[in-house]
Amino acid sequence: MIRSNYEYQIPDIKDLELVEGLTARLKDLWGEARENSYQIYLYAAGLRNRYLDKKTNKYSDDFLQWYEAKELTKLFGKISSFTKYASAGDVVNYIGQQYKNGKYIENIPLSRSALYELSLLIDETTETQLEKLFFAGGDDNEPLIHPSATTSDFSNYRQGVNFKSTKMTKARKTKFSIPLATIYVSRDLYKFHKISGDHVGSVDLTDTEKMLKRMKSGLDTKLFDVRDNLEKISTSYEKKREKADPTRKLRVTKAKKKK
Repeated sequence: MIRSNYEYQIPDIKDLELVEGLTARLKDLWGEARENSYQIYLYAAGLRNRYLDKKTNKYSDDFLQWYEAKELTKLFGKISSFTKYASAGDVVNYIGQQYKNGKYIENIPLSRSALYELSLLIDETTETQLEKLFFAGGDDNEPLIHPSATTSDFSNYRQGVNFKSTKMTKARKTKFSIPLATIYVSRDLYKFHKISGDHVGSVDLTDTEKMLKRMKSGLDTKLFDVRDNLEKISTSYEKKREKADPTRKLRVTKAKKKK
């Protein structure tokens, strides 16, 4: 006779009525799962930080003996798997404690494998580029980083043609070190109407993006390297557009009154 384990079975039909109690229960369970998972990841990250030799990239003998003696493989798997838990913990710690004062901690996924892949992405991008991925970068320009994001979402993005790895950029800078030419864009790029706030310059941000795209597509990347300032220019463009916006003064006034 097979003995039932009543702790792990589908709930009774009476417990699945679409009422507020069910909603509250699901939210509680999800909150507990999230909290417990994150704590496990963080402990793994802490253990790696303490017992991994940064020079040899190997764990101490004491740690490995403890890991084996306490049969932690039943929890984390082999050391290679444990390392992925640790990487997930580094992401939780970074997004929760160091990056933008924890502003986006609710936006990251729960999955260990997804967080591990996100750790690789974080390691190859800048803080400014990373923040943009909380708003765009995914399918149909939806946010790339969100609670339901998967491992493949991040890996596909990293392998995409539009992704610029900071590690690859550093390597290319070392190889391609002879300046060939400098391209300047007209100051009309930042020209906005003083009253309407509309862009009135002869060249717009989209023009610079198209020009760079055409230029890069026509170059042999084995022979030439193009390093653009598009990110910095885009930031300046947005600031000047915001400053020229006729509704800006009204918003600032309202904000002051609320204070």
